[in-house]
Amino acid sequence: MATLQLSHPATKQMASKWSVLFPTKIATEHQSLVLIKRLLAVSVSCITYLRGLFPESAYGTHYLDELCFRILREDKCCAGSTQIVKWMQGCFDALEKKYVCMHTFPFCAKMDKD
Repeated sequence: MATLQLSHPATKQMASKWSVLFPTKIATEHQSLVLIKRLLAVSVSCITYLRGLFPESAYGTHYLDELCFRILREDKCCAGSTQIVKWMQGCFDALEKKYVCMHTFPFCAKMDKD
């Protein structure tokens, strides 16, 4: 059954769309850079959208198969979204120039005090 699903043309087409945007094998430094940029843009956009930080007009809609992505963009009416986009572009520039080789995102949980 799984073999039939993999050989189905629609399944191959769906897999190819994902693999173009988010490849599973990274062979070159350029491919790695492109993937990191895409992941950064999608993750920051997703967080700001889900938290409702900016109005709907500050996001563009992109579809990948049945999945809808809301990607942050510069909006004349929203200075905050424009600033975040400029910061991300600065991050992209730093990555391209190899100023940044590693970045961590620390997360902490608020602990209840008894």
